Amino acid sequence: MNRITIKDIARQLDVSTTTISNALNDKPGVGKVVREKIVKMAGKMGYQPNYFAKGLVSRQSFAIGLIVSNIADPFNSELALGVQEKINDLGYNMMLFNTKHSNENEKRIIEMLISRGTDGIVLSTALQDDPNIDLLNEMQIPYVLVNRLILNPKKASRIDSVSVDSYGGSYKAASHLCRLGHTKIGIIAGDMQASNAILLTQGSNDAFAEFGIQIRPDLFVECGFSRRKAFQAAQGILAKKNRPTALLIQGDNMALGVREAAYKAGLKIPEDLAIIGFDDISISSLVGIELTTVTQNQYKMGMASAQMLINKIKGQNQSGSSNKIVMEAELIIRNSCGFNLNGYVR
Repeated sequence: MNRITIKDIARQLDVSTTTISNALNDKPGVGKVVREKIVKMAGKMGYQPNYFAKGLVSRQSFAIGLIVSNIADPFNSELALGVQEKINDLGYNMMLFNTKHSNENEKRIIEMLISRGTDGIVLSTALQDDPNIDLLNEMQIPYVLVNRLILNPKKASRIDSVSVDSYGGSYKAASHLCRLGHTKIGIIAGDMQASNAILLTQGSNDAFAEFGIQIRPDLFVECGFSRRKAFQAAQGILAKKNRPTALLIQGDNMALGVREAAYKAGLKIPEDLAIIGFDDISISSLVGIELTTVTQNQYKMGMASAQMLINKIKGQNQSGSSNKIVMEAELIIRNSCGFNLNGYVR
């Protein structure tokens, strides 16, 4: 079967190839009705853009890179799906890379993407004082941060980003535990060089302070967003004679590790231990897990970051100021804290 070209569509609609090309590439000069007619006919005829030819003309690769820290984390899987679907809709392809929480791996991946002419990068691995942010700026490749921010105001003012209100979400989660009557609370934290862990900690600490609760230093453990490390941390915390009655965990994937440690210690959730996570990954709502958590909507974050990056690649932000999207974080109440929509069950 021969490949459908814009000439075939032009003959079918009796319009010029220039009009077809402008309509399919979202260029000005084509009316809304005609554009919709052309797009509809292209879909009907099975037209597929020749990205290789387009790339030769525009000097674009029509490819973007998504860099994550851990592909195995369900959070990143859902984020990647959002990026990929939006990128594909916009006529680009996505390449997914895993840093394994390594700054050196991140640098190597960025240098490789730049050397291969990638059009832009969605970066979800940025840490505070990350030298690779300077590298991206120096190489002048379009990029967008997703889920992670640079908190230094001078640097942040020049960086496009899509994130969730981590501070507000954690404040809501911590307040929920306090209202349930918990006073001995532990925190299983992520990577304290990452903006989301920093903001999550600030939000929960402010909520605890309002309720007159102080977290014991031995009940705050940094786990780098690792499920395995969270399991190990929980084992240590739950073995203490004066163990906490509740754990606030800065990621649902880590919360699954904590849940496993609790059951191995012979504790019941929520009767003996209340747990609350952050992310609302798909497995969190399953019967038997029913994790109280804070939703980030990783899929929407992925789609928004992809759209922002393509706009940047196309030069649609000429203001010189950065674009920032901060999504609302919603508390999702399930059974793991001893409270459901029918009331308190502790």
